[in-house]
Amino acid sequence: MGGEIPRGAHEALATAAETYPAALAVRLAGEAGLRSAEIPRVRPCDLRAAETAPGTGVLSVPTADDGAGIGRETFVPQSLFAELKRYAESTELIADEPFVDLSTRRVQMLVSETAERAASLADDPALASITPRDLRQGFARRLLERGIDPHVVREAGGWATMDALDAYLDPLDGEAIVAAVAPAVDEDGSVTVTADGSHPPTHRDDGRDWLLDAFAAIPTATDRDALFESVVDRLTDGARWRCAWVVRGVAARDGVDTDIAAVDERDGDDRLETWNGSLPPVAGDAVSPWDRAIDGGEPVTGLLDDGELISNPAADDPADTAEGDGDRGARTLLAVPIGHGDATYGALCLLSDREIGETELTAATVIGRCLGWGVTAGRWRDLLHSDAVTEVEFHTSAEDAFLAGTSTALGCRIDLASAVTVSEAASRCYLDVDGAGPQAVADAVAAVDGVSQIRVIETHEDGCTVSVRVSGGSLVRALTEHGATVRDATATEGDVRVVADLPDGTDVRPIADGLRTTYPDVRLASKESITRSSLSDSTLRDGVTDRLTDRQWATLSAAYHSGYFDWPRGSTAEEVADAMDVSSPTFHNHLRKAQRALLDTLFEAVRVYPEVSTAGTA
Repeated sequence: MGGEIPRGAHEALATAAETYPAALAVRLAGEAGLRSAEIPRVRPCDLRAAETAPGTGVLSVPTADDGAGIGRETFVPQSLFAELKRYAESTELIADEPFVDLSTRRVQMLVSETAERAASLADDPALASITPRDLRQGFARRLLERGIDPHVVREAGGWATMDALDAYLDPLDGEAIVAAVAPAVDEDGSVTVTADGSHPPTHRDDGRDWLLDAFAAIPTATDRDALFESVVDRLTDGARWRCAWVVRGVAARDGVDTDIAAVDERDGDDRLETWNGSLPPVAGDAVSPWDRAIDGGEPVTGLLDDGELISNPAADDPADTAEGDGDRGARTLLAVPIGHGDATYGALCLLSDREIGETELTAATVIGRCLGWGVTAGRWRDLLHSDAVTEVEFHTSAEDAFLAGTSTALGCRIDLASAVTVSEAASRCYLDVDGAGPQAVADAVAAVDGVSQIRVIETHEDGCTVSVRVSGGSLVRALTEHGATVRDATATEGDVRVVADLPDGTDVRPIADGLRTTYPDVRLASKESITRSSLSDSTLRDGVTDRLTDRQWATLSAAYHSGYFDWPRGSTAEEVADAMDVSSPTFHNHLRKAQRALLDTLFEAVRVYPEVSTAGTA
């Protein structure tokens, strides 16, 4: 095709590919910059792990079809590197056998066929004419737009001269050139040079370092306290932040209840001595930034002057406040909420000697969200690996709770069979309704804000099974975001009962306080430490095989081992049916029944064995 290819073209083609060879051809051209003639040449023996960037790969591109001679080496991104290795292992490729064992012409045709399919799926005619050459052009443009040195791009893609990249390089104005090449200049106009003759890192580089260090600490922590301590330690290891601490707390109806969970400072500071190890005092009747961050769920700034915190409640923009007050001699304090979804666990506080830029504010906010996710993930992990759990039961009659309001309006009973998260703000709920028909449920749903897209799945004598899309918060979703596994949720004529499991020993009070900020009448009806029996692999496997006929088992096994469930598929349904010497409708019939039996066993186990459940099930 002529001109610039559409954004995301190679991702669209990779998604539309129906077979592994098609997907690999698209990805090798679009992500590794290979030509049509080079794609059939590369083999497992040409691929190796990169030493400088763990997880990525280096691909040596042969100059001839027989693999003799290496023309160049190119970068293989992490996901493609893993996919090539998995493909070689699953298909038992020998070291010198091509990943894509096709002719150059067949590779071009395969990409063309995939492009037409992508155009149809995406309803975008511009995708239909994409060629391997276009995918290579997209490879070059993406790298150049990321600021990669054109020399590196030329070598990776095998272009003979820099002229080949001119079409992808936009003109730069003088300011852009200066920003790229000017060294670090001090306030007096002098240039600072280190002992080895290099220029010192800029604030931008320093910001990148502290951000990466903080992120690196998150997955290594074994519990919540270790998580908070490791992150604040990393944040104060560098030169960017004078002090960092975590305030543990949750918003409640009567304010924010907080205590300090972790604190670390870069070096001695007489301004911090008056409150080291505890929360700094707040001037007058002002509300502290961390209280406001926890309560409002947004980043908040303040000023620390002579050991006393001066809050800035009138500020609309935390970044503007920090920059505007930077000349007062006071240090800037930034507090960002630590939370996941509707659950808030506290605030991360950072103290700086200089103003806090918008990019740094955004970065700190993301760290707070990741810390919140880390706390929730830790609770899910503890649930999966422990037989002992704390079972809690919450009740509410709040009319703005969807299940309560609907069951009141219809005078019926509603059981939540499952709730699947479809986005950060919405879930698809599957409901068993007893005492009301589908039309009555549809009418009730239409009158509730945030509930839409009802689908009737089944009707029976005195009720129905439906699914609805629920936007915003819910009691079930809030508990899930606190790291709980919801085992049962029932609404009967306005009274909602939710039973959930938390890791044994979890402090339930902050969770209950957090729920009451949205549903004030929520009450904790019971809390009990119990032991649940474990489900062995053999028990689950026997439960599946007992439900399957011999033909269903054979069909499921053939589909699995033929790559039918892989993406892209290793075999189509027609190919598996032919291999089994049955018709395609017969294959689909046996396969659907086998899948249903498999899923029946799994979801029945979820109700009994917590380790089978996942967060998304709730």
